[in-house]
Amino acid sequence: MSIDDLARMFASPAIEYRPELRWWLAEGLHTDETLRYEIETAHRLGFGGMEFLAMDEEAIDHSRYGWGSEEWVHDSQIVVEETTKRGMSVSFTSGTNWSNANLPSIDADSPAAAQELDVVVEELRGGERRDGALPRVDLAAEPPAGILPGHRGTIRDQHFVAVVAARVVSGNILDTESLTDLTDEVRDGALAWAAPEGDWKLFVYWMHGTGQTASPSASVNYTVNYVDPDGAQAVIDYWDGVVLTPELRAQIAQNPRAQMYMDSLELTTYGAGGLFWGRTVAEEFRRRRGYDIAPWLPLLTRSVPFMAAGTIYHYEALAEQETTVGKVRFDYVRTLTDLYIENMLRPFAAFLHENGMTLRAEISYGLPFELTRPGPEVDGIETESLEFGSQIDAYRLMSGPAHLFGKQYSSETGATTRNHVLDHRFYDQIIATQLAAGNTKTVLHGWASTAGAEGVTEWPGHEGMWSMFSERFDTRQPASEFYPLWNDAIGRFQAVLRQGRPRIDVGILRTDHFTDNTSGFAFSDGKGGRIPDEDAYGRLWMRDRQNHWWQDLGMQDAGWTYEFFDGSLLMRDDVSFDGQLIQPDGPGYQALIVFQAELDADVAAHLLDWARRGLRVLLVDGTRELKLLTADEHVFHERAAARTPGLDGRDDELAATIAELEALPTVSRIADPAASVQAMRRLGVVGRAEFVDDDRNVLTHLREDGDLLHVYLYHFLYETGRPTTVEIALPGSGAAHRLDAWSGGIRPHRGTRSDGVRTIVSVELEPGETALITLDRSAAASDSSAVAPTPVLEIDQWRMSVQSWDAGELQVISEDRGLGYESREVRPGTTVTTLDGGTGALRAWRHLEGVGPEVSGVGEYTARFTLDAIEGGARYVLRLGSTSGGLGSVRVNGGEARGFDTSFPAVEVTDDLRVGENEVVVRVSSSLNNRLLARGYYDALPDVFAQMVGDPTLTQRTDVHDYGLIGPVRLVRE
Repeated sequence: MSIDDLARMFASPAIEYRPELRWWLAEGLHTDETLRYEIETAHRLGFGGMEFLAMDEEAIDHSRYGWGSEEWVHDSQIVVEETTKRGMSVSFTSGTNWSNANLPSIDADSPAAAQELDVVVEELRGGERRDGALPRVDLAAEPPAGILPGHRGTIRDQHFVAVVAARVVSGNILDTESLTDLTDEVRDGALAWAAPEGDWKLFVYWMHGTGQTASPSASVNYTVNYVDPDGAQAVIDYWDGVVLTPELRAQIAQNPRAQMYMDSLELTTYGAGGLFWGRTVAEEFRRRRGYDIAPWLPLLTRSVPFMAAGTIYHYEALAEQETTVGKVRFDYVRTLTDLYIENMLRPFAAFLHENGMTLRAEISYGLPFELTRPGPEVDGIETESLEFGSQIDAYRLMSGPAHLFGKQYSSETGATTRNHVLDHRFYDQIIATQLAAGNTKTVLHGWASTAGAEGVTEWPGHEGMWSMFSERFDTRQPASEFYPLWNDAIGRFQAVLRQGRPRIDVGILRTDHFTDNTSGFAFSDGKGGRIPDEDAYGRLWMRDRQNHWWQDLGMQDAGWTYEFFDGSLLMRDDVSFDGQLIQPDGPGYQALIVFQAELDADVAAHLLDWARRGLRVLLVDGTRELKLLTADEHVFHERAAARTPGLDGRDDELAATIAELEALPTVSRIADPAASVQAMRRLGVVGRAEFVDDDRNVLTHLREDGDLLHVYLYHFLYETGRPTTVEIALPGSGAAHRLDAWSGGIRPHRGTRSDGVRTIVSVELEPGETALITLDRSAAASDSSAVAPTPVLEIDQWRMSVQSWDAGELQVISEDRGLGYESREVRPGTTVTTLDGGTGALRAWRHLEGVGPEVSGVGEYTARFTLDAIEGGARYVLRLGSTSGGLGSVRVNGGEARGFDTSFPAVEVTDDLRVGENEVVVRVSSSLNNRLLARGYYDALPDVFAQMVGDPTLTQRTDVHDYGLIGPVRLVRE
């Protein structure tokens, strides 16, 4: 692509680059009129696609409208037709808590249903003999309350798996040398056995369905088995024979961006064993790992209160046996990952491809599966801002496989627990963080029609994803007026950052079966208080300069980029090393870091082979990484690559390989992570977009597209930082351009110099501000000095008014499709009242006489100013100061509306100015917080975080927010 091609693409980004929406439908209740209205509205506002799912709606007949009903099938057809007609993408949604991930064609006892390994424990003293039937699981017992949604249905069958005896050392400590598999001694369900000397426990294991179900659906739908082949086949059979009607297939065939989206793996077990299981697990474990799993089951037995990261083992080993037990535990979850890949992802993806769809998935996390190994099996890898707290290191966890294998990397974006509370800048900062990690597809969480069921739908509208989770990027928001401008800007960023290939400096080998995806719920202040999301995101963790997994910030501060992946991915046939770079046509890693104590022997041998050919490898001892943020638990790695992770007997082989590796000139070992950058510099690594001097405020992401280099910059300390000027050294010589995502314009960048080898680009950034620079290496270098802005004037007198939003009349929408019943929904209207804010200096709405603290909506500010002259060739920029985080627009002299960055709201107005009198109109939106607070909305709104930690009585707490244009507003010449 040439710079001229880039300019054309950037001016008007195609629809596939626009943000997409997660659409929460009120089951199948919505009328055809509503469905068409919502899709047309989303398209008009500039969104690029709809990912739809059925959410539980109160006060309706689930058998008529739930997933699997005729109404739901009909609505699905309408959604696909209408999105396809407009060139929008369309995604069906699959996930444990959305019923279309589960099946009415199976029951809990089917092998296609999710299975667990449960346990009943007997206690025996030395010499005590037991003789008789083995105890069975009480399937009728009430399961313990869980945090995840869904519930357990009816389970009837249980299948004997194993019985194991273990000597108790003390408490929950077992002697591993005493583990005795007694399974072969069971006759007709009975066991005769005498305990040797000591205290013993007898563990009796039974497999049965988890019984997990989800609502809403037309019938009871059970979650499917993700590890045995029966599960995927049942899903394929159901979709092939029931869901994908000829009409739906025809529509899908016309949409080149039809997808299946696999949402969070929120599967759960309810029994005392806590182990995911299946009919093939034991056999596959033996075949793959070379030993039997049965004797080790007592030390695998666990509880998982929420997600896999919180796994609590019921029994532990003696200190000298802990390493062995850790290896067995690793082998179990490695086997589960193998089966998830081979028995679910591969066949399901193949089926979708045959039917004109791709597979986008939130792979692995939430379950004990390795996080990155499934990456090559899907078409798109998705993460989310909610569970990971929008942390840059969390996004790096999954960007590795995305970039290694050229997968679209996307994120479910914007979910928090602060519905309607937060300003728009908060969400812009989430998107900015994602872009810095190479995430270039934003799927907003989410969209809901304001229309919903009668009797339960109130203003501001049908909630969709429950009222506990935000946000709704739909027409209930005052900011929706400005969504077309906003979507243009995000679309431009995403368009440029999908061009060419990512260039990542360093790959970090990291294996993770228990990824902490609960960071986004770590809101306790340690004193029983609740930290608001906005404070945690804006001031803690990465904004307190504390990354979670690679905790040294040296590479980040140097402008180097890095990301994580499991080392086994390097051994795939579609990954190459050319003597300098790994995956040269992809991320092009210049070096690898090994820091975990465990390293697979085959991976080590692979590294040795590549290192002999020139690969640079750094082994880093003394590292620490996050295990579970909510419990402040970390893992310390005293020595990198000290042992193999599994019970394979290859520790000595690994040690020999590592010794050979360390003897090579391209390999180094260091004892302090803080010395990583210096050590890699000694190995010859130079960051492709490194900073001339370290900068503690800025994140970058680099794309290379032929002669064009695109570098994205983000000042991530948006609440705690100060303005910064960073100098970036880019490889090659050429002309630098500044890309303005809000106007779609490209201009020469002032502030560059070249040394003939690299181009040094200087960029000033305010806290929270982003920038996009393109270096055209096909053009001659043109050094230029940065120009300090010259103040022209300050506008301090404004005529102010506020369009106040409040509840209006309910509109009834009915539909009779000739099926013997009428569907009815109501759409709450919004009353907009214009309030006079007077004339004078800028201040927050709550301080304006005639407006006050109970108002949400859109403010309009009008002012006039006089220019005696306009300097030719100069740029004139209107700097708005603060808009209280609100999205908005600027018009000068009746020109086109121009949007702005909510962190640094500045708009170029050169073409609209004239000598003499000028008029400027600024419009700024708010959230609905102040109006809903005044209406008592939050008084009964549960705090989802409090519910998770056991206090269902706590409601959301929020205060009156400052809204509107605060300023100061200055016109500057650049």
